[in-house]
This record gives sequence, C-alpha cells and structure tokens, in this order.
Amino acid sequence: MKKPAKNSTMKKIGWRAFAVFAVAFLVVLIVTAPATLLAKIVDGSSSGQFVLANASGTVWQGSATPVIRQRTGNLLALEKLHWDISLLPLFSGKLIAQVRWDNVEQIQPMLATISFSQIELRNAVIPLQAGILGELAPMLQPVQLSGQMLIKSEQFALSRSGIIGNAVADWLGAGSVLSSVNPLGSYRINLTGAGERLDISLMTLSGALLLEGTGNFTRDQGLRFQATARAAADSKGSLDELLSNFGPESAPGVHSINLMP
Repeated sequence: MKKPAKNSTMKKIGWRAFAVFAVAFLVVLIVTAPATLLAKIVDGSSSGQFVLANASGTVWQGSATPVIRQRTGNLLALEKLHWDISLLPLFSGKLIAQVRWDNVEQIQPMLATISFSQIELRNAVIPLQAGILGELAPMLQPVQLSGQMLIKSEQFALSRSGIIGNAVADWLGAGSVLSSVNPLGSYRINLTGAGERLDISLMTLSGALLLEGTGNFTRDQGLRFQATARAAADSKGSLDELLSNFGPESAPGVHSINLMP
C-alpha cells in the first residue's frame, strides 16, 4: 500500500519539475525574443505603412531603422532607433521604453510610456523628413517638399480624451522640386494640445520663402489649416512657380494656402 503513495509523490515531484522547467523555458523565449519579431508585429499592425528595417537585438533591447511608406510608394527612412524596454512595468499593464536615435543630439533618452488608456512621451525628440508633410496634406504632394524636421517636447500625451502637451517642430533647410532656390528657408511649427483639439501655428525663422499660418486638427474634422506664402524682397520672381502651386493669389505677391479635409 505504501508503494503507490511513493509513486504518487514521485509523479507530483516530476510534474512540478516539468512545470518549473516549462515556465523557465517560456521566460527565456520571451526575454530572448528577437527584434525581428517586433518588426513583424509593427509591419502587420500598420498594414505595411510603417516598417522597422534591419532590426537587430531583442524585442526588449534592440535597434532598427524606422521607415514610413508614402502613398506614392516611396520610402522615408528615419535615423536608426535604439530602444530599451523595461520588463517589470508590463505586470502593471504599462510598457515603458527608453529611446535614442543615431545622429540626433539628446540630453537624455526619450521616455515612452504606453498603457491601455494613453501614450505619453517625455523628453521627446523625433527626427523626420519634410516629405511626411505630403502624407498629412495630400495637396502638398506635387510640391515634393524636402528638408529635415525635428520635433521636440518635454511632455506630450495622447489619450482617448484628447491631446495634452506642447511640442515644437523645426523644419530646417526646406526645399522643393519646383524651385531652384535651395534652401528655401527654415521654419517653426508650434503644436499645442488642447484636449480634443491640436492647435497649430507656423512661422518663418529665415529664408527666401516667407510662410505664416494657423490651424488645428481634430478627430472629427481632420486638419484645417490656413496660411500665406510670399517671396522675400530679394527673392521676388524666383519663386513664382512654387507659389502658384501653393494656392491662389490673395494679394499682390501673397498666395493663400488652405488645407482642409
């Protein structure tokens, strides 16, 4: 009668050992999951519009080159991105990652916190190419804008209730295929989150093309933006083709830009 009890005990120990091994094996698989797995998830969830190219390392600590696929099929490659995701916050329903870019000055890493209710960025620095503007406003695609954009924000949050925080986007060395003047200038876009509305203002820092405008973005109405474009006094006549593509002349030498849904 004792042998079955002993066998039963051995079976229990065996199953416990197997369970411990299985859990340990699963943890190892999760911790060492390759960054290419994350790249596949991003590609699938964005329907191929956003790609993490040349991914290396693991899901938790890795690097890749983010690439945006434009409506035209062209690809916009950003600077190489490095990330470090903390494991412990996942048990509280949050994903917290430190992010750094190659060739971009950062005093400290960008901190991204993602939960079920919101996405929050601190010390945000995001490098982009100006070609992304054509994706946000299709009427700008024929102009084929170029130059480097750098978005900075101390704190910016996106949630179901709206957008909170301020950001500044500097557009440096702006250019266009419709103008032989290159660069056209440098510009600053101020973004202010006001709950359900994102307020936008545009100003010229320097250059031959003078831009100024205001607008906003909402989920219901999309982007609504009005601006004016004109040539600086020493550049009149050299920007006529470009200005005519922006919009009609509202005053002598001043062209209106209306971006509406």
